[in-house]
Amino acid sequence: MGGGTSLWASPEWKSDPREIFNGRLAYLATTIAFAGCSYGFDQGNIGGVLTLPTFKHAFGLDKLSDDAADHRAGNIAALMAAGGAAGALISAPFADFMGRKHSMMLYAFIYLLGCAFQEVAHLGIFYAGRFLAGMAIGSMSAGAPQYLSENSPKSIRGSMTCLYNLMIITALSLAFWTNYAVSRWNNVAVTDNLQWKLALGIQIIPGGFMLLMLPWVVETPRALIAKGDRAKGLANLMKLRKLPEHHPFLQQEYMEVCAQVDQEQEVAVGRNYWLVIKDIIYIPSNRRRFFLAIMLFLFHKFTGTDSLNYFAPEIFTMIGVKGGSQALLTTGIYGVVKLATTIIYVGFIVDRVGRRLPLMIGATIQATAMLYIALYVRFAKPDQGGGTKAGGYVGIAWIYLYAFGWSFGHSVACYVVAAEIFPSRIRSFCMSWCFFTNWIVDFGITKATPSMMTHMGWGTFLLYAVLTYSGVVFIFFCMPEMKGRSIESMDDLFSHSIWTMYQRAYPTEEEKVRHDVGEIFLGDEKDIEGVEKGHGSVRVERI
Repeated sequence: MGGGTSLWASPEWKSDPREIFNGRLAYLATTIAFAGCSYGFDQGNIGGVLTLPTFKHAFGLDKLSDDAADHRAGNIAALMAAGGAAGALISAPFADFMGRKHSMMLYAFIYLLGCAFQEVAHLGIFYAGRFLAGMAIGSMSAGAPQYLSENSPKSIRGSMTCLYNLMIITALSLAFWTNYAVSRWNNVAVTDNLQWKLALGIQIIPGGFMLLMLPWVVETPRALIAKGDRAKGLANLMKLRKLPEHHPFLQQEYMEVCAQVDQEQEVAVGRNYWLVIKDIIYIPSNRRRFFLAIMLFLFHKFTGTDSLNYFAPEIFTMIGVKGGSQALLTTGIYGVVKLATTIIYVGFIVDRVGRRLPLMIGATIQATAMLYIALYVRFAKPDQGGGTKAGGYVGIAWIYLYAFGWSFGHSVACYVVAAEIFPSRIRSFCMSWCFFTNWIVDFGITKATPSMMTHMGWGTFLLYAVLTYSGVVFIFFCMPEMKGRSIESMDDLFSHSIWTMYQRAYPTEEEKVRHDVGEIFLGDEKDIEGVEKGHGSVRVERI
């Protein structure tokens, strides 16, 4: 990131001061992005671990009927999502009242405690560990993208926010290959718990790194300014950007944040959650943003990705891949495809092409992949010995194409968009509810997947295909492009109807900056002491 390399940035980086791409920003991005490892390892680990004979024996799955085993496996996988829903709900008050930094430290500690509990071969303690780790992951899933987005220069905001998702996919891939490696152990006694404990224990490493690195990360300037501590907010912004107080780039960013906060305080003074709820309900632009973000998270889950992540070995077996290590090997390659594509997306796409077009293309690929699998399972019946070798290979290829489409779209878009569209007073609260939606739907899908595959079969994939195609239509009409816009300029964008966003999807240069501040920096006037608006004034302190 140092030196402003164009690999990570949109073309606008060329006009940015080179000082803003510095080691302190890179350290912050690396530390907070480690939170994604917790999510990725958990998703990637548990599906493969559930297939290990040693794990089945340790938790009694080998002694139950098929339906009872499905039910217990669903509980084990879904408890993390249940904890994630609870964690997402509590993330807002912790982030707002403890601060972004200290709340992330608390989440990291709870996560490590949950991981330790999952090393115990006792069902009740294991359940508790899954739930505790899930709470921490759910809280971090709301906190990490918000932290990254609030501290990023806008020319690399997409890439920096996507680092969280990149670490999810990296950990997911490593978890798949860890499962494959332990499945290849020879002469493992069914009572030997080391096999599954090692597969699950690897997730402790990134959590420990994050907890140790967090004390040296600065608190986000936007959160400090929103709480009224403008002096500390400005000081932290100067540290992050490595620019002097009177530099025009720093002045513009600081003034945009202050102008948005002042406008919020003009509507109603304070930051309590009753005011936040009123802001969402009664201010149309906030209502539109909240609706868009929630819908993106719903369509994100309706693609069926959780079914693939948690139960990929079983799904590969369903289309004709032999079980055991071969299914885990195929799953490992699936993780590598996701990782490679996500690296391309973060490095070359999100801040160059944008969020909108890759999301529509990627989602269309995902839906088509699910449609093929549904039709192949329905008519070829590979799970009953039917189908052809060629048809099975095409099915595997389509799942890999699904991973390609996922990484170009739904994998990251909802996280980035939710982190960058909300004004400061409602940002934590809205992010909390977005991720609560994410996790509660994740819980339902994860718990239902074993039974869906048993009883619905091909219909499971057809349902995901139809829902994903529907999401593409919604995205075309309702989701504008965020690339190049400042976080504070979203107020101007969402003053328009959500259903007409396709008409103004791509911003002009003037629309990339909040209009009242843009009048100063893009117009002829150079006085930066105040900004006059058509319906009143917004006070911005001299900096």
